[in-house]
Amino acid sequence: MSDIRHADGNEAYEHTEATGNSKHTKNTGSGQQPGIWHQIGHGMFISGAIILVLALLVVAASMVSMPYYSLSPGNALPVSRMLAIPREKLHPLHGQVLMTDVEVAQVNLLGYIVDQFKPHIALVKSDELIGPGPASELNGEAMVEMVESKLTARVEALRQMGYSVPERNSGAVIWMVLKPSPSWGKLVPGDVVTAVNGRSVSTANELAGIISAEKPGSIATLTFTTINQLIEPDGKALPNPHYSQVKIVIGKRPATSGGAGDAGFLGVVPFTQGVYSLPFGIQLSTGEIGGPSAGLAFTLGILNELNGGDITGGRIVAATGTIRPNGAVGPVGGVREKTIAVERAGATVFIVPREEYKSAISVASKSLKVVSVTSLKQALSVLHESGGRLGNAAHGPVSGAGGDSVPPGFEYAPWS
Repeated sequence: MSDIRHADGNEAYEHTEATGNSKHTKNTGSGQQPGIWHQIGHGMFISGAIILVLALLVVAASMVSMPYYSLSPGNALPVSRMLAIPREKLHPLHGQVLMTDVEVAQVNLLGYIVDQFKPHIALVKSDELIGPGPASELNGEAMVEMVESKLTARVEALRQMGYSVPERNSGAVIWMVLKPSPSWGKLVPGDVVTAVNGRSVSTANELAGIISAEKPGSIATLTFTTINQLIEPDGKALPNPHYSQVKIVIGKRPATSGGAGDAGFLGVVPFTQGVYSLPFGIQLSTGEIGGPSAGLAFTLGILNELNGGDITGGRIVAATGTIRPNGAVGPVGGVREKTIAVERAGATVFIVPREEYKSAISVASKSLKVVSVTSLKQALSVLHESGGRLGNAAHGPVSGAGGDSVPPGFEYAPWS
């Protein structure tokens, strides 16, 4: 028996019987092709198996965490939309000051692979972004940075306008709680420690000194409040904050933390919390945006509102950078992505910290003028040279405590 394939595609089966020379041929004539259907079915099975394996790999890759975060272009928003200033202080606006942010997301294995092929997404190692603290505390730390950034922006704008804004130290604000540590589950970012075992605490150094002198294993009673209890939404100091207490078993300072091995240890990263006597309140509503990088933009936006509304010369100007209580502008991250965001929003000038200039110009088009600065004074000079009218914003801080008083150690704070 042998198989024969006809040109019309039908199968024929030839059977020769031993009946003389006669030959009888049977043709199914039905058009069925068992060989082809067998091959197609086999191919479909293989294809289905491949698709199933790929689907399982995608699902598995989406469940594997990676030690990276992705940074992508976020929003560029007018600061004026976030501000609430006393009516008698407002002026019609000509032009806008934009603040900008980045979208931050933790990356799984699938996202890590896909993001390699996206031109405007940067991948940052987790330890570079969140430091030694746990990832679960990242949002809390970012919100502390935002509160401090907005507070400093109010202070700097008012001082630049010639107002006296005195400062006083009110305790040690907790920025980070290490895990594991004696304070884990006891304190959170944004708590402000004001006393330990009845001893007053007004600065971060005082807190460190008291705790270091405590014997490991002893119990310390910490009196604390929160930033939101100390400072009103408009930046003014609350007269009667609510205080709570918590008992913490003092730990032994790890060798990696520096200092004597038998020194007391809380496991927190504190900074001195300053409060300020503002001449009037300025509300800044930022929603869920965190981090300190809009400090310079907030300061310029407030100045624009208070000064006549024309410090930008009618332009759409974007800015990024931290702001310090002495007017210094500090570096921030994600400037490549922010540059893309401000161009999309129509900005023609982008003011960035000196350290970020190369990152910004690497993606900026010719229609966006990128300028680097190290201080608020330089930023105002840039605006003046671009046609902005500074008016009272050119005055600068008054002499004395109301013009230059700052919390000790402010230059080391992550929001500076």
